[in-house]
Amino acid sequence: MVRSAYRHPIVWVVGVLVLVIMGGIALGMTQGQAAAQTAPDAVEIPFSHEVHVQEVGVQCLFCHNDAIRSPQASLPSLQTCMTCHDYVTVDGAEAQDRVSKVVTAYNLNARVQWPDVYKQPDFVYFSHRPHVTSGVACQTCHGEVQNMGLVEAQVDMNMGFCLSCHTEQVKNNPDMSAAEKARLTDCATCHK
Repeated sequence: MVRSAYRHPIVWVVGVLVLVIMGGIALGMTQGQAAAQTAPDAVEIPFSHEVHVQEVGVQCLFCHNDAIRSPQASLPSLQTCMTCHDYVTVDGAEAQDRVSKVVTAYNLNARVQWPDVYKQPDFVYFSHRPHVTSGVACQTCHGEVQNMGLVEAQVDMNMGFCLSCHTEQVKNNPDMSAAEKARLTDCATCHK
C-alpha cells in the first residue's frame, strides 16, 4: 500500500510553517505600508541662532556636534533640541508656539526639514572635521551666524573661496611641511 505524501506529519508541519511565515511577511508589509502612509511629513521649524547663541549661550558644537568627528556638521535632531526644551520654558506667545512645534514634532516622531543653506555639489568633498580641529571659526565660512535670526548664505562657497583660504594658510605658515602645503592646494583634496 502506497502512502500519500500529504498524509505525512512532516509535510503538514512544513506546510503550516510556510503559511505562518508567509502570513507574517504579508502582515509586516501591510503594517509597514500603513506606517509609511501615516508617517508625518517633514515639519519646518523656524530656528533663531541669535536667540540660542546670543541670549542663551549655546555653542555651535552643541547642536552641530558631528563637525568635530565626522565630515558633515549635520543638522541637529529633535532629540538634541529636547535636551533643553524638555525642561526649559520660554517667555512670549510666539516663542512658546515655536517650542510647542518642536515638542509636538518630537512626540510624533516627525522628521524636521531644516533649511539647506550651504549645499555642495556631489563632486566636491568637504569635511568640517579638519577645519574645526585646526581652529577655523564657524564664522569664517558661515558668516556671523550668532547674529542671524534665520540663517542665510553669507559667502559664495565656491572653489575660489576655498582655494584662497588654503593658499593663505600655506603662505602664513612657513613651518608647514612641504607635503601639507601640497595637500592643501591639491585638487584631489576637495574633489574625490
